[in-house]
Amino acid sequence: MQVTVNQQVHFLEKNQYNLIQLLSRLSLNQQGIAIAINQDVIPKTQWTETILNDGDDVSVFTMIAGG
Repeated sequence: MQVTVNQQVHFLEKNQYNLIQLLSRLSLNQQGIAIAINQDVIPKTQWTETILNDGDDVSVFTMIAGG
């Protein structure tokens, strides 16, 4: 399966990947980020049950504090 994460193509060896598994595979911390799939923001409470599809465009946003 192929997905794009922040404009970089990644090939996943199995077809049943949820967002938590994707973050783990990419060594990304779950704290302080937001995720969108195909421009739809996915609530953190749904990351475990949200299964990626071949060709999905995933955006991972890091929260930044400041003013």
